[in-house]
Amino acid sequence: MNSEHQRLYTLTEQILSLMQANGGAISFHNWMQAALYQPKLGYYESEEVFGKSGDFTTAASMGSWLSMGFAESINKAWQAMGKPNHWTLLEQGGGNGDLLCNTLAQLATLGLTPPHIIAVETSKQLRQRQAGNFVKHGFTVQQATHLQDIKPVENLIMFSNELPDAFPVHAFSYKQQQTIERGVDWNGEKFIWADLQAVDTQVAANIQQQWPEDYTSEFNPNLQPWQQDISNIAIRAIVLTVDYGYTQQEYYRAQRMEGTLMGHYKHQVVEDVLKLSPGVCDITAHVDFTSLKQAGEAAGLTAIAYTTQGAWLAQTQAVQQHMQTLAADPSVDNIAQITQAKRLMLPNGMGESFKLLIQSKGINKKGSQTLVSPAFDRLHTL
Repeated sequence: MNSEHQRLYTLTEQILSLMQANGGAISFHNWMQAALYQPKLGYYESEEVFGKSGDFTTAASMGSWLSMGFAESINKAWQAMGKPNHWTLLEQGGGNGDLLCNTLAQLATLGLTPPHIIAVETSKQLRQRQAGNFVKHGFTVQQATHLQDIKPVENLIMFSNELPDAFPVHAFSYKQQQTIERGVDWNGEKFIWADLQAVDTQVAANIQQQWPEDYTSEFNPNLQPWQQDISNIAIRAIVLTVDYGYTQQEYYRAQRMEGTLMGHYKHQVVEDVLKLSPGVCDITAHVDFTSLKQAGEAAGLTAIAYTTQGAWLAQTQAVQQHMQTLAADPSVDNIAQITQAKRLMLPNGMGESFKLLIQSKGINKKGSQTLVSPAFDRLHTL
């Protein structure tokens, strides 16, 4: 048995031990937590996660387009904070560190160098990859495992790309006008779905009343503690969150009968995430941005803008200029870069499904309004 097979076997054994200690089926939330994040065994400790040899590709690997957007928004955020001399740039869930390195390089072109940089990553293996990347590019970055490990700072600008979609979720089904939590059991050969007890999804009643029988979906209990952790480490902050997701009204529409829960394995979508052994594939669910906004408000973070990734990047000056430069010289490489940009920005690619939520703490409203053009702001839809 090679090391990878040993990892997966041991992970399955540990989940079975959890079930035994629980007296049977466990919540899907706990199963997903173990499958993705079990120390030394979970999916994010596997050798290949991102890129062509992994299971999925993120926007961070599609050239510098995303880093251009983040760099310009970070620069605007710094200005909205009053251009403080002492401030901290923090990225959470940055994979192998490419996005942070590219964003720092883009910030340098704008004449802005963060005096303190922090990268937060739960996976030990990914932290090691990040460390090598930071050294390679000559950046001094403090690394942390959790937000709780960070001492509070006065001025914080935080950004993340595709982070909350990987938080473990609770799965549920709607039966006889009740929301029943979906758990995971073992039938002697494989993991299977099992109904548990009734659960409060915290979805608005007027939305829930439209669900048909056997409607299934999920909700994310980790948004509230995540937002509180962010608020706890900053006196003043601007937070940029990019991920795929919807307003609550759209997320839980009656026609979305099977929710958004899915897996990714070798660049293929896995519709039933229990089909493969835990630790084999990525597991993800879209973000309910209405719930994220509400969680932030409860933690002292005010939502100040919400827009699509396409609109955000399209109004980024560096993106506009680079597109013009590439179009003036239509070489094979330049056309490939333009194709990547279109995938990130157009509605039939990632431009519409991915959103940007901007939140602030301790920043006056007038200063923060410069971060997104009012013409593209969809905050009123949340």
